[in-house]
Parts: sequence; structure tokens; C-alpha cells
Amino acid sequence: MKHLIILLVTLVCVVANAAADQQVTGGYHELLIVTADRDSWKNSYVPIAGWEVRDEGSVDPGWLELWGISTSAQYTVIGNPGTQRGFIRFIEFDGEPGDFIRPNGQSWDTGGLFDFNMRVADMAAARQALMNAGWAAPSEPVQFSFGPFVVQEWLPRGLDGVRLAVIERMQPPLEGWPHMKKFSRAFNATMIVADIKDARRFWREGMGFKSYIEHKAPSKEAGPNVLGIPHNMATEVVRDVSILHPDGKNEGSIELLAYEGATGADFSARTQMPNRGLSRLRFPATGLGAVRERIATLGYPVSGIARGLPMSGVGPVDVFVATAPGGTQIEIYETVSN
Repeated sequence: MKHLIILLVTLVCVVANAAADQQVTGGYHELLIVTADRDSWKNSYVPIAGWEVRDEGSVDPGWLELWGISTSAQYTVIGNPGTQRGFIRFIEFDGEPGDFIRPNGQSWDTGGLFDFNMRVADMAAARQALMNAGWAAPSEPVQFSFGPFVVQEWLPRGLDGVRLAVIERMQPPLEGWPHMKKFSRAFNATMIVADIKDARRFWREGMGFKSYIEHKAPSKEAGPNVLGIPHNMATEVVRDVSILHPDGKNEGSIELLAYEGATGADFSARTQMPNRGLSRLRFPATGLGAVRERIATLGYPVSGIARGLPMSGVGPVDVFVATAPGGTQIEIYETVSN
């Protein structure tokens, strides 16, 4: 009996250690935007955000094959100076630009990636600079409480139909962001989903993510709200929110948002390359084949694994694409030796 117990304990430890070695290891390293004009972002957004160009070049044919694209493309990577994650990678395909992923999208329209979050040092200055560059939002910046935090948030939409979520922390004082001069690195990305239970299943069971915040409620009172819900309906439309991350942090996390009491268009079939807009997220992992198998076993679409693709700033990677509920494209990669 004693030997059986020892054997069982050993097997449990082996399985646990194997699971620990086969996982998504952090929040998203970068997000991809398909653009009609990389120069517009470099000449407009980069100086507004106080970011810098990290790398540029031609997209390797292996990536184009993974995406199912037959034309050539160029890339530009930008980032917040001093940071090592939360980058944006712009992809510009040669030839005519694709259609928009979320054309004229409202906040209650489902499918794809809705926005990505950055902190700002000065909301008034960020708003003015972005509006001068042609960005617009469904509301003015709105101050509200979210969990233990008091923030101002604004959701402007601009180049290539991309929507930002710019956030200024009001209380408690923001700590641990020494490189934020104007805009911080990207640290969160939101998906509007029709079935939040299925979405949570993908991210929790398939990706191994843990909760950072769970919140379900309408507005406490009628009036302006960051999502652009009509003021008189804000207390009636329930928003169900989950923020998830491999370690339960708000750092490269994803945010699931579902509405109860408001419905709109569904853009989930428009998320494939070369459509324009906020296209996909890239996450690091170990034990890539096991991660892929786990997601596939749950019934979610996955591509084959592409081997040894060059990823600037990281090195050669093995990578596959998973399709999350709502059509969002997720690239999961593992670094490999040269």
C-alpha cells in the first residue's frame, strides 16, 4: 500500500511538472495591426504616444504562408522606449488594402479585437493630440470606479479603424511604470463576445489563464459612459467583464466583455488576414505542441505549427494560430535554438 501511494504521488508530480512545462508563459508580447499605410502610424501616432520604431523590414514568406497570404508584405514594430513587451507590429500588404475587420463598429458589436489599452500620463493632452490627428470617440473621457481603481478612460477610433483605450489612473496613485512619458506600453486588449461562457472556457481551459478581475453590472446611474451606451439606457444594459492572464495579472492581459440588453453586428467572420485593423495577439509559450493539442481537444480551431520563423526582437520561433470565440486570431509561439 505504501509503495502504491508513493507511485501515485510520483505520477501526480510528473503530470503536474509536465503541465507546468506546457503552457502560455506570459501576457501578450505584441499585437498586430494590418494597415493600409505604415507611414501614417509612424508620422502621426508614434510622436503622439512618445514611442519609437524598433524594427522594420519585409515579412518572411513563412509568416505569409501561415496566414494564407500569397502577396508580399512589409512590417514595422514600435514600442514604448525602455520596455521589452507590449509592442505593436504593423503589417502592410502589397496591393490593394483589405476590408476592415470592424467597419463602423459599435462597442456592442461582437467579433474580433475591439481595442487595446495604454496608460497615459495626461488624459487632456492625449485627447487633444489624438483629436487633432483625426481620432474620435463615442464619448468624452469618463471617470469611473473599476474594482479598487478610479480611472479616466477614453476610447478613440482612428487609423485603419483601430480603437484605443487610453486610461489615466486617478486613485490609487500609479506605481511601477517608470517608462511612461506620454503613453505606456500596451497592456490589455478587449474582445466583445456573444457567448462569454465559451470565451472563458477557451482562455481558462485552453490557454490556462487566471482571473484578474470579474465584474458584472450596469452603470450605477444614467449618464455618460465610456462605451457610448445611450445615457438613459446605461443603468439597464448589464456588462459582464472578465480580465484574464496566465498569472492573473493586468499585464498583457485579455478582457472579455459581453452585453445583456444590447445587441449589434457580428464581425467574427472578418478577422482573417489581410483585413485591416487590430488583427491578432502574440503570446509566448513552452511545450508548444501540448498547448496546441489542449486547445484543439477542446474543439477550437488551430493551424499547424510553422517551424523556425523569424520574429524580430525575439529570434526564431515555432508558432501556430488559434481561433478564439468571436473569431479573434491568437498566435502562440515558442522560441527555438538557431
